[in-house]
Amino acid sequence: MIKVNLFRDKTQKVRKAAAKPAVARTGALLVVMLLLPLAGVGAWWYELRGEVKNLTASRTRLRAENARLQAVKKDIQRYEALKGQYQSRIDVIERLKESQSGPVILMNNVIQSIPRSSSLWLTTIDQKGERIQITGYTKHSDVIPDLLTNLASSGYFENVDLELMEDPKDLAKFQLVCTAKRTTPAE
Repeated sequence: MIKVNLFRDKTQKVRKAAAKPAVARTGALLVVMLLLPLAGVGAWWYELRGEVKNLTASRTRLRAENARLQAVKKDIQRYEALKGQYQSRIDVIERLKESQSGPVILMNNVIQSIPRSSSLWLTTIDQKGERIQITGYTKHSDVIPDLLTNLASSGYFENVDLELMEDPKDLAKFQLVCTAKRTTPAE
């Protein structure tokens, strides 16, 4: 006897149900396709976060360095100002030293111009610019022309003139006016 099964075979359904892994693979593939870019974005975000931390730390360090350099810059400016003040003081001292020789030369030329064998006293030598006024006394008024001649021949004075001469009994008062010759800085 042959038996025919009129019902469908239920084993095929079970086999077919177990044989449908294509749908599960497609879902897994979709999940992987979504997770891969998401993982890439996450890695990129993590890298950017590290870079932001590094740049923030660098900014903080550079701001501290800038503050330190600003303090150094203020010190340098203060020292430059002090250097300028000291240099101007040195320049004034140097100019005073250079001009100090002028009165010494004037006095030397006046002293060398006084006649040796005379009773002559100088009371004032006043210099204003290049104009020099010499005031003094003498017992003998005939010494004054010798003084005028000696001053003119010294080479330091020009335009030597007798401005005043008073002749009381014992002492004659005189006043001379002359001009100092201009000298060049090389002399």
